[in-house]
Amino acid sequence: MTRRMLPLCLMLSLTVSHSSFATDTGVLPRIGSAQVSQAALPLGVTLRDIDGGPGYFANKNPRSAWMDNHILLGAWMEQPADATQVGYATAMGENIYWNLGGKAGDPSQWRADYDVIRAGGMHVSAPDTTPNSGSETVSYDGYDEADMQYGSGANGWNPAAPNANTNDCIPAGSECGYTVSKWSYTGLPTSYGSPGYPMDSMAKHQGYGKGVLFWMWDSEAAVFLGYSDILSADSYWLTDADLEANSQGGCAFFPASESICSGATPIGLTHAQRALPANYAFNVTRLQTLSNTLNHQSKPVVVDVETGCPVSGGTECITPPAMKAAAMHGLIAGARGILWFQHNFGGPCTDNTTLIDGNDPTTSDYSCEQTPGVTIHNVVENVTAFNGLVNSLNNVLLSPFADGYVTQTGNVSAMAKYDGSHFYVFAASGTPATPPPANQSVTFTVKSSGATTVTVVNEGRTIPLVNGTSFTDTFADANAYHIYRLD
Repeated sequence: MTRRMLPLCLMLSLTVSHSSFATDTGVLPRIGSAQVSQAALPLGVTLRDIDGGPGYFANKNPRSAWMDNHILLGAWMEQPADATQVGYATAMGENIYWNLGGKAGDPSQWRADYDVIRAGGMHVSAPDTTPNSGSETVSYDGYDEADMQYGSGANGWNPAAPNANTNDCIPAGSECGYTVSKWSYTGLPTSYGSPGYPMDSMAKHQGYGKGVLFWMWDSEAAVFLGYSDILSADSYWLTDADLEANSQGGCAFFPASESICSGATPIGLTHAQRALPANYAFNVTRLQTLSNTLNHQSKPVVVDVETGCPVSGGTECITPPAMKAAAMHGLIAGARGILWFQHNFGGPCTDNTTLIDGNDPTTSDYSCEQTPGVTIHNVVENVTAFNGLVNSLNNVLLSPFADGYVTQTGNVSAMAKYDGSHFYVFAASGTPATPPPANQSVTFTVKSSGATTVTVVNEGRTIPLVNGTSFTDTFADANAYHIYRLD
């Protein structure tokens, strides 16, 4: 089924689908404990809160409130066995496990229990509870990709059926994805049993896939997003060649093109258009638009980024520079966290625990070369470096967007933030489905705010600010990104 496509201007916008908080009163979002008046900002600049707002999680549950103060950094389905392996996660700069592999107390699929996770300083969006559950559990993780497995219907479902497809729906072959997602979110109907966690006010996360992103009508896809408090949907642009199809990336980015999307023989995307870090912005903006426009709910979005070779039998593996650039494009699009997909179903280093093995030199995968010259340990080093950068900018990324503050030349994606003391500009090379040129020179024009210097964060250099309003920098390739602080 082909879904109705959004206008291209909506899909590619990094600001649409957020509510603006500039009002007739001139009062703008809180920064820390203070409010900023419009008069204190450069002319033409308005502040806009992060998705959900700064108190989104506190309004759900006191334990979920921890997430209000953190950009959420973690991997999908890690399976820490003990305190040492929990320590790997914290050493990498992670702060949350997105779901968990294994089961506490089960020798056949051993997993550390929640008391060990808590003692190690990690938090978790948990798939279950045990007698040792506590403050580490800040969210629950429900059914994954119900849109892909069961379709957009509300028919009955047999939870005990083994197929994980529409044959498990009642009647068999019908669609029951809404039923499955609703049960994970509300525990209803109770005749299906317990999802493994209490149906309290704790925030819940359920991830979706290509159904929500590409194949469903907008109205169908939006229903799924109502069954999750934290939104995510995965498409792995750097490693999944199927995304070149007209029914996936082609119509997502070029809905009006008969040659690419809807004609008699649409060609879809080229490899160059598909395999771009910039495309990960779409995984964020698509969910923002659906949730805000159709459901009238602003919710935090987490961007899924693969760390290796996620396609079973596939030959493409992401490189560390592209991995970090993809994550940066997600943050620029407004993501409030990163979900590192750390399973290698393809490539030369098949592994379900790559981030653990990449920390442990006694494992065979530690030195396995995922791509030529890049070992699993090198992947861990790069995830650690990126997490460290994000953690150092945590408060900035949780600050309001400064809309209207910056414009730029060239093919880059950019956002501006204001943390109450400084304006920041985050910029990454490329825009969705549009490969950037190599070594492009980009000029940024900012509203005059009294700044005299531009510091390039984490790069040990500064750039002249010409007339207090413009600066120029170079972006080497599609993996390039820079963060600027206006001093």
